[in-house]
Amino acid sequence: MVSTIVQWLVILFLPSFFFFRWLIRDEKQWREESARNEERLRLKQQAYDANQRAVSQRLFGFVTDTSSILQSLPKDIDVAEHALDEAEGEFADGAFAPFWDAVERAATHLAHFDLGIQQILNHSASYKTERKMLDSTPPPFPLDYTLPEVARTVDRMRCIVRLAQKDFHYATIYEQRKTNQLLVKGFTNLGQALSEMSRRLEASITALSGSISDLAVSNQENAQALLLSSESLREQLQSDAAERRSHEEQEREMLDNIQRRRKPRY
Repeated sequence: MVSTIVQWLVILFLPSFFFFRWLIRDEKQWREESARNEERLRLKQQAYDANQRAVSQRLFGFVTDTSSILQSLPKDIDVAEHALDEAEGEFADGAFAPFWDAVERAATHLAHFDLGIQQILNHSASYKTERKMLDSTPPPFPLDYTLPEVARTVDRMRCIVRLAQKDFHYATIYEQRKTNQLLVKGFTNLGQALSEMSRRLEASITALSGSISDLAVSNQENAQALLLSSESLREQLQSDAAERRSHEEQEREMLDNIQRRRKPRY
């Protein structure tokens, strides 16, 4: 009798035992899977936060480096102008080598100016790409600066060098010095810097003007200063280049008239 009762109890409660055992095991598995999902989400959020911090740091680097370059550009022009003052003094004294030393210093700092414009251009392009990956507000790109008047300095250097090259003694020294290396990226030597400076600066500033005009859409007020000054410099450099070409054509025609013993038209 007792055995029969035990058998019936086993028959009645055994399914419930297995059911509760399965339920406990299923709940354990659910909790473990839930914990794994939470860990995956935590790691995903952690990676996202790290990426956002990295993007923000890169943007901040572009901004601070650009600000530093913009602040240094007027110094390059000041040093170049001072070097040209020295060149004019040395020319008046008939000091051939010191004259070209001063011209080389002026060319070097103008080359530094062009390099700075190139770096700003690269930073602005990288900034536009990186800010698309940032979900928060990026640090504003420094567009509230005005570029210094480099066109006047370039034209002044060209006139001083042109005057010296008309003198046999200065021209002779120049031929010896024109292959001197300039330790500035983008310019191989003094001769290249003197012949290509205006064109290089015009190209750099034109590219910068186009790049920052895109940034002006999101930051119109601050963008106006840098955009307007870059446009103004580009126009000045283009005007100077056109005037220089016209002057060189007149000089070639005058030389041709002299060689052919013709009276010039002017």
